Amino acid sequence: MPKLHTNSLFVKVFAAFWLLILLLSTVLILLPALDGRQLQSVTKNDRLQLKKQSEYIHHFIDEYPNVDASTFVNVIYKQRAHEIYLTDLSGRLINDKAPKRVRQFILDSQFSNLPLKEVHKRRIYLGPKLINYQHRELFLYISFPNKGRSLVLIQWLIENPLLLLITALLISTPICAFLAWNLTKPLRQLRNVANKVAQGQLDTPFPVIKNTNEIDQLAKSMQLMVNSLKNMLSAQQRLLGDISHELRTPLTRLRLALAINKKRAGDNNELQRIELETVRIEAMISELLNLSRVQLSLEQKECLALNKFLDELLLDARFEAEQNGKKFIYPTLNSNPIYVYPELAYRAIENIIRNAIKYAANQITVEVSMQSNNFTLTIKNDGPLIPENELTNIFRPFYRLHESRDRESGGVGLGLSIAENAMFKHSGKIWAENIDNQVCMHLQFPQFS
Repeated sequence: MPKLHTNSLFVKVFAAFWLLILLLSTVLILLPALDGRQLQSVTKNDRLQLKKQSEYIHHFIDEYPNVDASTFVNVIYKQRAHEIYLTDLSGRLINDKAPKRVRQFILDSQFSNLPLKEVHKRRIYLGPKLINYQHRELFLYISFPNKGRSLVLIQWLIENPLLLLITALLISTPICAFLAWNLTKPLRQLRNVANKVAQGQLDTPFPVIKNTNEIDQLAKSMQLMVNSLKNMLSAQQRLLGDISHELRTPLTRLRLALAINKKRAGDNNELQRIELETVRIEAMISELLNLSRVQLSLEQKECLALNKFLDELLLDARFEAEQNGKKFIYPTLNSNPIYVYPELAYRAIENIIRNAIKYAANQITVEVSMQSNNFTLTIKNDGPLIPENELTNIFRPFYRLHESRDRESGGVGLGLSIAENAMFKHSGKIWAENIDNQVCMHLQFPQFS
């Protein structure tokens, strides 16, 4: 088991939850104890209160020995701020009337050998104290106004469990939010850096996470991963440059030898065939390099206006289609913002449009659909339909539906593969389908930066 440190994310999460649970448990345990309505021992001042009322009763008996206890509590003592309640030894009240809380206090405390106390919002109850009234033993209970309201809020919460729950949530929510914000802050930093890396900014430095060991280790691992990726991309780019140089050099010599041979021996079918295949090899090398550049592109996304990005491309496409005796139709574009890798998106769309112009019989139509999360470009042509079982195969490198047709058109079978890789780079998608006797190519770009 790995050694745990104080900066460990596990330790922090565990401690945060444990402390929060401990805090709530402590409050729930201590809250009832802070409730003054619970029976509690009397203080020195409370004893003086009982003693004072007891002496008053004895003084009254000395002056009026013939007044019985019932008359005393129900008539003579009724209007005083300190209320007096008397019971016999069995707990039966001598007072004619007594509030419900007094009766409950008498019931709870009547078998106690010592006086007890109960505090409510407005009054305090004390008793019992044994007194002698006309040679009769009675228990004395008193009630007087509560001038201190320090525990009123606690009693109010205890009396209203729903409000207690709401209060607990209000107190714990900012604490939990603060803990969650601090614990997830390093993850948000990593997310921002990862988004920049995904956009091709491989030189973006990863933050140093000082407060969480696990996330700091993750950041270092991700930095190593990005460095390795950058090194591999650099190696592949160097390889592409070497391949380009090494393959184009013998091709140049071959074309030169072919020209010398033509000049000496004259042109013939064999030399024409060699020249044609040389041109095809050179075109294939060029397209392969283009495909690799798309896959290794470090271009950054840009926010562009849709019309600014596509107008020139579509205008050129219409001119090219008209030169081939075909009609090119596209809508008026608005200035909605789009987030694209400009060169990659341009190349993907251009490849699809050129394919459509090449194979259309009479007409090419472009449609644009804008949604909240993406925008879709659809290029239709009325050329030969693609068999349903070939709709996904056409995006494979060097794949041809009809070998003879592609050779006549000069294609090498990489245009659609380049477009597909460009769409993958955008985290978008490209697909083909036959609709209303037309071949439809859809390019869907996500609408986020």
